[in-house]
Amino acid sequence: MARALFLPKAKAEIVQEATLRVLEHTGVYLDHDEAEALLLEGGATKDEFGRILLPRTLVCEALESIDDKVQLYDRDGNRSILVKNGKTYYGPGSDALYNIDLETGLLRSSLLADIANNVRIADALSGFDFVMSMALPKDVAPYKAYPAVFAEMVKHTTKPLAVTATCLDDVKQIHHIASLVAGGEDRLREKPFFIVYVEPISPLKMDRSSTDRLLYCAEHGLPFVYAAGANCGSGAPVTPVGGLVQGSAESLAGLVVARLKNARARFVYGSNTSVLDMMTSIVSYGAPEWFKTVAMYADMGKYYDLPSWGTAGCSDSFSIDAQAALEAYEGILLAAQSGTTLAHDVGYLAHGVLYDARMLVLADEMIKRARFLMKEADLSEKSLAVDVIDEVARKNDLYLAHPHTSEVFRTALWLPPSYINRRNIADYALGHNLAELLTERVNGLLSTHTPKPLPDDTLNAITAYVDAL
Repeated sequence: MARALFLPKAKAEIVQEATLRVLEHTGVYLDHDEAEALLLEGGATKDEFGRILLPRTLVCEALESIDDKVQLYDRDGNRSILVKNGKTYYGPGSDALYNIDLETGLLRSSLLADIANNVRIADALSGFDFVMSMALPKDVAPYKAYPAVFAEMVKHTTKPLAVTATCLDDVKQIHHIASLVAGGEDRLREKPFFIVYVEPISPLKMDRSSTDRLLYCAEHGLPFVYAAGANCGSGAPVTPVGGLVQGSAESLAGLVVARLKNARARFVYGSNTSVLDMMTSIVSYGAPEWFKTVAMYADMGKYYDLPSWGTAGCSDSFSIDAQAALEAYEGILLAAQSGTTLAHDVGYLAHGVLYDARMLVLADEMIKRARFLMKEADLSEKSLAVDVIDEVARKNDLYLAHPHTSEVFRTALWLPPSYINRRNIADYALGHNLAELLTERVNGLLSTHTPKPLPDDTLNAITAYVDAL
């Protein structure tokens, strides 16, 4: 299990105390009668400004009683990832308004076909443990976009999914489609293969729409993350620690409501705390502050013994360039070092609005490289190689010629893919076009990788349901 990078226990307790003070004295604005009744019956109070104040005892009870893990299954009902403090899983992001066209290489609005292609690629790449949509299609009517997106996702991967939605109807429709896949709602509750991303409004506003979705997920046993956009300088204080305190308060308020609705709610802790760029007013996806707050949420997850939500592998750059590589790998490596449980947004470009399938391929290798770096040292006799050192040194031989080298190099070394340049300087004139090599890899995956298909009757039922919406 990764150790706390920034917030060991003593410092985590300071953050926790500040979080409890926010919930006790500032509380949340709650636009939902049922959730308000649950909180007031549970011991919360309502101040003269209409804000719901959460006593620390109520928050601590929720933290102590909620399950510390969520088992996710694959589409076929097999155990997949155990969402628990201690291991990092990577997945792409969602709802990108633009994609790079695979044929022309040009920027255009996202289409439903982009979801199929991108999800197929993520399905083929071993670095991705779960999958998100990577597109919000312009060629689908807005009122049915999210169920149509989910249907496209579930057709093209067996991996667990993380899904977004804008309203309660979206979640209900996604739930229905997932039940068709699982063989019924009861089987889906027993073996969930997706997690719902729910986002309240910062600062500290539990709006009706997000609270509807939170209560539905809690009631029906759907795993969910309650992650606000507590971004420094816009929806939260400009200091990253201040953003962390507010984001943590927002997430824990969701936990309390969910637990009061269903003591067996499946909850993932965390929020999104990046920064507002003070020159452009964009929320940065490549900011080092975001990757640091992701690590701090992971540290708080260790303190609470809860799985944490985070981000990694994304960039503000418009293209696959040095900036994209710098920012993406920084986030991936820090997520691995901090033990963030679910690190999403891998492959995002242009501060969260653009996907380029080639970035998925490059980020997949970044994940593998980070995991290689984080592996514990192998202290076996074969790895220590004392006898090998003795044999080669005494014979004045070459390690390259020793059988030990050919026997273990494939597991001992990181073996780069063909698009990573390790040629001799004599080959300088030949050049190295990374974008072209990544394009070849993308085309190769799309031409050779076929995800396991859904049964025809299930596929037909999904198609009929979405068409009738």
